[in-house]
Amino acid sequence: MGNKLPILAIIFLGAIQLLILFPVPARAARLDEMSLDSWAKLREVERYQLQIAEKYYRQKNWKVAMAEYEKFLTLYEQSEGAAYSQLKWSLCLVRLRKINTAVKDGFQSVIDYWPDSPQAVSAAYYIGKSYKDMGEVEPAKKAYQNVLSAHPKHLVAVYATVDLIDLSRIEDDLDARIRYWKRLTFDTARTKESQRHCIEASRQLAQHMLSTGSFSDAVEALQTTYTDDELAVNVHQFAREAIRRKGAESKTRAAAGQLADLAIGYFRDLLEANPEAAGQKDTARRYWHYMADFHAAARRDSKIPDFYKQIMDRFGNDDQTRRRLADWYKSQGRYDEARAQYAQFKNKIEGQNLTAISYRDQKQYEPAVSAFRRVIALDSENHVKWTAEIANIYHNYAHKYDKAIAVYEELLKADSEHAEKWRWQIATAYRDGGKYKQAIGHYRQCTNFPSNYREMAACYRKLENYAEAIMLYSQIMGGAPRQAPWALLEIGYTQEQAGQKEKAINTFRQVCKRFPKDGHASRAHARLQSKYKINVTLGGAKDE
Repeated sequence: MGNKLPILAIIFLGAIQLLILFPVPARAARLDEMSLDSWAKLREVERYQLQIAEKYYRQKNWKVAMAEYEKFLTLYEQSEGAAYSQLKWSLCLVRLRKINTAVKDGFQSVIDYWPDSPQAVSAAYYIGKSYKDMGEVEPAKKAYQNVLSAHPKHLVAVYATVDLIDLSRIEDDLDARIRYWKRLTFDTARTKESQRHCIEASRQLAQHMLSTGSFSDAVEALQTTYTDDELAVNVHQFAREAIRRKGAESKTRAAAGQLADLAIGYFRDLLEANPEAAGQKDTARRYWHYMADFHAAARRDSKIPDFYKQIMDRFGNDDQTRRRLADWYKSQGRYDEARAQYAQFKNKIEGQNLTAISYRDQKQYEPAVSAFRRVIALDSENHVKWTAEIANIYHNYAHKYDKAIAVYEELLKADSEHAEKWRWQIATAYRDGGKYKQAIGHYRQCTNFPSNYREMAACYRKLENYAEAIMLYSQIMGGAPRQAPWALLEIGYTQEQAGQKEKAINTFRQVCKRFPKDGHASRAHARLQSKYKINVTLGGAKDE
């Protein structure tokens, strides 16, 4: 008894080590995995050999894995794992680009010798996929059709159908594509593995049906994927886009109107058939918004204002509806009418904000600034936010850098907690305005090394003070090693600008030598070749 416990412990520890080295697959969710039930039927020696092969397969060492699977087949031809080993042996051949051999000697052998095994089903699919990957369309189609006939309810039928859709695009066979979309949409059970393919097919089918004006068929396709509010949202989304596309062309604008009428009728019927939804003000108003979108997408410009008036008469003058109407006016370039809607917002702050943005979009910058100043008067608690909008207009839209700097100076005093941010903006405005000395002075006060040093170096180059720029790049190399390749390359460019040809060539060579795996070395290499006709290998050696 005294000796048995240590022996059992050793055996137990050995088993644990084997499981760590060669774990059993958690589940057989993929076609190239074996089920847990099948794993359980293997003898220990079989499991051990198969796990060795699996380890090399996971490591993508295809030749060694292939040899180990072949060894399993030689030793355990009658094993539960034989068909699986033959399948994986075949997949190794595919990975080694020996696809014809994989099909004829591999996958077909699985079907011939183990016709009732799960792997035979997988092999049938892999034959089609192998032909597809080789670009052999007809053999691929034939193999996939065999899969659909022999295994219509199996997951492989889903994968085969998806691949047949791809092939139909290659052959520009719309009828086939529609047939396969319908198969996935209406005739395929939706499981964890198949669901995303079925959903995508239903969406593609709906898009196609809408493109042909078949609104009810599109809804029927979407109903297989969505219900209730999700369905309404997606019908709106898909229909609006289809109407917009038709409405964009004069020759299809009449068809856009017909489709818009069908979509509008759908939502009217939805409200009439569902009094509960009609009684929910937010839902009903949203459906009316959808109907307005359909009119807009169909380019029925004359109907839009009156339709929104109907919405406001029915549901009240809410800001959401007014904004949608204003956005439509803006899309038509009718800014004054858009601003008339903003002026009637109950939320005066948002109304003035949108007014300012509309002026900015119209490139009327001073009126935009005035509108933002009115926002500040209404919302003094957020004066920093709105003042920053004014600075942004002067800086990035109007390019009035002196005015932008004056506003940034205000912010620097008013918002000292974020002084670094405003100091950076002041420096950048000076730089953008071509006042490089002032920009350097402000960048120098920033603490976000190495970004501030990068900007200062660029400013010194603009001032043709190349020595100062090179010194700053050198400091970046010492203080920010990750940016060293970039900084050394910039030194080379700076030396070029300074007319120091030999120094620049030497620096570009140093980039190639010191940082051969970095992308900046490739740029240095290209520079040496294109400008100086010098060939070097990445790593520094000269090509002979």
